Amino acid sequence: MTIFIDDDNSGDFSAGDRTTTTDASGNWSIGGLTLADVGKHIYEQVPGGSEETGILVQTIDNPGSGGTDTGNDFTNFRNFSISGTKYEDLTGDGKTADDVAWSHGPVTIFIDDDNSGDFSAGDRTTTTDASGNWSIGGLTLADVGKHIYEQVPGGSEETGILVQTIDNPGSGGTDTGNDFTNFRNFSISGTKYEDLTGDGKTADDVAWSHDPVTIFIDDDNSGDFSAGDRTTTTDASGNWSIGGLTLEDVGKNIYEVVPAGSQQTGILVQTVDNPGSGGVDTGNDFTNFLPPPGQGLTPGFWKNHIDILNQELGEFHPGWNSNTSFETIFGFQNLNIISGTPSIANALAAKGGGIHHLERSSAAAYLSAAVTAVPDGPGGKPELNFSFSAATSPNPAIISILNLIDANHDHTLQPGEVTAAVRDVLNDTGAPTSNFGLTGQPGIEDVANAFDAMNNQTHPDASVFLI
Repeated sequence: MTIFIDDDNSGDFSAGDRTTTTDASGNWSIGGLTLADVGKHIYEQVPGGSEETGILVQTIDNPGSGGTDTGNDFTNFRNFSISGTKYEDLTGDGKTADDVAWSHGPVTIFIDDDNSGDFSAGDRTTTTDASGNWSIGGLTLADVGKHIYEQVPGGSEETGILVQTIDNPGSGGTDTGNDFTNFRNFSISGTKYEDLTGDGKTADDVAWSHDPVTIFIDDDNSGDFSAGDRTTTTDASGNWSIGGLTLEDVGKNIYEVVPAGSQQTGILVQTVDNPGSGGVDTGNDFTNFLPPPGQGLTPGFWKNHIDILNQELGEFHPGWNSNTSFETIFGFQNLNIISGTPSIANALAAKGGGIHHLERSSAAAYLSAAVTAVPDGPGGKPELNFSFSAATSPNPAIISILNLIDANHDHTLQPGEVTAAVRDVLNDTGAPTSNFGLTGQPGIEDVANAFDAMNNQTHPDASVFLI
């Protein structure tokens, strides 16, 4: 290293300045000085790749005749470097031992020289190599404390430490361990199956071959399909997939928009799982059963299927069957309203109008409502949805009566709603409602006709329990 006396007081090294160089131990000396040199400045020529620290300018003092002015020392700090490794976070849990070197193309690493928080012109930068390693050299003490960032690769997200900081590794050293980890976006997929037997997802299911089915991620956690939910449709083989998912999506629910005329069986709601960085969460399958063409559940249907009547009524109320009395099932308090003690099967076969019309229509409606009330069908749902709509009858008066019978306003008749309406219209003691049978209210034939409308409509799922 060159040491010089600034003989011309120029502040830098000039021709004619007396000079020397340090030896292997850093020592130096210049002799032959006179009293005229006292007060002159001594400088070093700063070595490349270093910066001066401590005293920057020494001054010649008078050491006495023939003496040595000692202690004119200079200190320098050599430039240092920073380094790190770019990792792929395979599991999305931050920097851990199972991470691997990034192998998906170079990633830009930069020093945020202007402290803007993002990559700007003038920021010092480098890119990772094939093993994810990177380094930037030529740093000085002025760089200590600055931030180091990565430019996040497209289709990935940062995990672990998001911002590194330049530390002082010592003169000429390397500040190591400035690592970044990223988890690559993943996808979800599944298959839509037709459940041929209504028993949930089993080996006999086949790929859905009907119209495309909408599959969606319930992004707003509303439980149904909403604007903004990510969506796709099944292909001709029932397969579907949605890509570009991040760790934030893990745990969200996946639904299908149930195809019209079908019933969900098997798993009704799938959940987004973490398949690992860049992976595919597979097996998010849905199965649907397409019931045979529907039929009306008329008094004749139930009368001609006593075996089904016994099965369904017994499931709804253990011990009841086709021989159980109509009065017992409907809970009459005034036992003189219905002549004799007809069984439910007898009520289905009652002939004529008036009360007999009400007997057979309400008996059929009660049995269908009982099926609706027992969730023992495919996918844990009822075998029948005994519901009504404006399409049930072209007669607004019929729809109005059904709305009165439907006490909980769910457009589905329950057994208790059927019995309440019958007891009400027959003015039974203690009837739970008072909508029928009085002056100005719908009468026996009106209520019977409303039940007929329910019984005669074709129910798409009415044949499920016949399988």
